[in-house]
Amino acid sequence: MAQLGFLGVLGAVLTGTFCAVGMITFWIRTNRKSVATARTLMLGAEDTITFLFDDEILVDASPLARSLLEHRGANQTHWEAFLSLLSARFPELRSQLSDLADIGKKAIRPVDDHQSWLEAEYWNGLARIKLVQHEDHPDDTIDPLTANAIENELETLRSIGEASPQLIWKQDTQGVMTWANKSYIELSEFLFPVASDAALPWPPRAVFDNVARPSGHAPVIDMHCVNPDPQEKPIWFEVTSLRRGSETIHFAVDATAVVSAKDAQRDFVQTLTKTFAHLSVGLAIFDADRRLVLFNPALGDLSHLPADFLIARPTLFSFLDRLRDNRMMPEPKNYSSWRNHMAALESAAAQGSYQETWAVPNGQTFRVTGKPHPNGAIAFLLEDISDEVSLTRKFRSQIDLGYAVINNLEAAVCVFSPSGIMVMANTAYRSLWGTEMEGVINSRDFSEESANWQEATAPSPVWVKLHDAISLGRTEASWCGSVWLDSHIEISCQYNPLPDGNHQVTFTLAEKVDSASRVVETPEFEPQRSLSV
Repeated sequence: MAQLGFLGVLGAVLTGTFCAVGMITFWIRTNRKSVATARTLMLGAEDTITFLFDDEILVDASPLARSLLEHRGANQTHWEAFLSLLSARFPELRSQLSDLADIGKKAIRPVDDHQSWLEAEYWNGLARIKLVQHEDHPDDTIDPLTANAIENELETLRSIGEASPQLIWKQDTQGVMTWANKSYIELSEFLFPVASDAALPWPPRAVFDNVARPSGHAPVIDMHCVNPDPQEKPIWFEVTSLRRGSETIHFAVDATAVVSAKDAQRDFVQTLTKTFAHLSVGLAIFDADRRLVLFNPALGDLSHLPADFLIARPTLFSFLDRLRDNRMMPEPKNYSSWRNHMAALESAAAQGSYQETWAVPNGQTFRVTGKPHPNGAIAFLLEDISDEVSLTRKFRSQIDLGYAVINNLEAAVCVFSPSGIMVMANTAYRSLWGTEMEGVINSRDFSEESANWQEATAPSPVWVKLHDAISLGRTEASWCGSVWLDSHIEISCQYNPLPDGNHQVTFTLAEKVDSASRVVETPEFEPQRSLSV
């Protein structure tokens, strides 16, 4: 039994060995076959532009062909570099080579060039692609100095594209990326990271979706955004797409600041719009051409102008004409003078000095203010002040009534403010003390009036008490005293404190003093002390 087990194991080992030897032999034969095929396909190709590919792997190339692939991108495969190199002349080369394995051999000619073409041949798993030029094709060789200048310029353009902070990339007719600069590749790697030990993909993952592919020569500009972090604001890019030959070149500029500014402006305009909508003051803004460009609902309510008329952007004079027709402004004496007045109104508003009160025929009163705005625009504010005017008139009437009542009193009455300024005096007061006043209210103060009193009367402690009450602010209860005019006429002087720190002084001839009034005995005469009045 042991011998049988040993023989079984030995048989398995020998079988495995024979299989391994067979596989190695098959691989060597296959490899030799591929090498032989490659040598056969590249015979006589030293002076031509010939590429030999195994799928997308470059197996061999002629010296001229290799020189054309020297400047391929760091992450670009030989196959992508080959397609990018010939895409300008053969824009649909990728799709035209997709069926080469099935056909075996084909010639690919460009649409607009009959002097050159591609000969593609597929044999034994290898694809040979050769650029053929017609015998009559002109000699394209140039002198070394010109070639050096062209190479330097090309290197400069390459460095500009690579170092540009803009995202720049190129697509062929089928939308496949054929080239991208460093900024685009870095953003793609940031948005779609790969493992540290994995090879970077080519072409890189697309940063933007549905990028425009213009059909004409005019550029197409649109906005795209990327969101690296869902918890942060997206990054906006302005993408400009240009068609150059059969390819499309895209430029993306960071426009986040511009978009944020537009959003802030839109929010600000919305805030202003809501604010204007709730204002009770009518607002009308006319541009430099004097057309209505902005108004709020209060303007229609106050002017009784229909909304369709305001929305139609009437001119300033049409707006004022309509107000006149609706009897919403003062009635002019004649139309020509009214037009001249309106022209003056426009000029004054543009200078920021226009303000008028309009008493319209229906009894309303408007305050109209004109203000200049940037770029030659002007704004008009229409405010209904009917209630304010009515209240002012009512107060004026009450004040006039009060003045009339005070002036009818036989007693001389004057009132001083908390700071000692005379704010009121009646006719009897002016007759008694000979005070010349231009009106009921004068700017004379207590010191001037007290000096006038003391000059016309005998010394009295009453003046000291008035000085303490009015000049020094020692407010106390009402009191009454007597002073002598011309040494033989007794005058009763009564002091009464008023609300808000005001003071009332009333002078009455002694024989006319009301016996019912409360009289404070005059203190005994003391030597008059000097008053700083």
